[in-house]
Amino acid sequence: MNESLYVVESVAFEGPKTPDRGYTMRASYLKEPHDGDALIELMKDGEPLRRFLFPAYKIYNLQAHFTDIVDGEIENSAKGYEMAAWNVISSIQPQEKGKE
Repeated sequence: MNESLYVVESVAFEGPKTPDRGYTMRASYLKEPHDGDALIELMKDGEPLRRFLFPAYKIYNLQAHFTDIVDGEIENSAKGYEMAAWNVISSIQPQEKGKE
């Protein structure tokens, strides 16, 4: 990722305050033309481990699934990231009114 192309507008969140097994995360909103995305930085023991773009409207899912993400990093799995990116709406089947 060419980070010089992405300009941070503001930090949305950083934490947790007490690292989870040494892991912390920072999510930053970006300026146009990348303002629909956020720059996500995962740190291990204060050192950058992973940087990637994530849809800005979903960043709090990363916070909600942070333990899952850390578990996945330790297990060399993307499962925690997949959980954070999952869209529950796509899996709901529409029901006809009055039918269960």
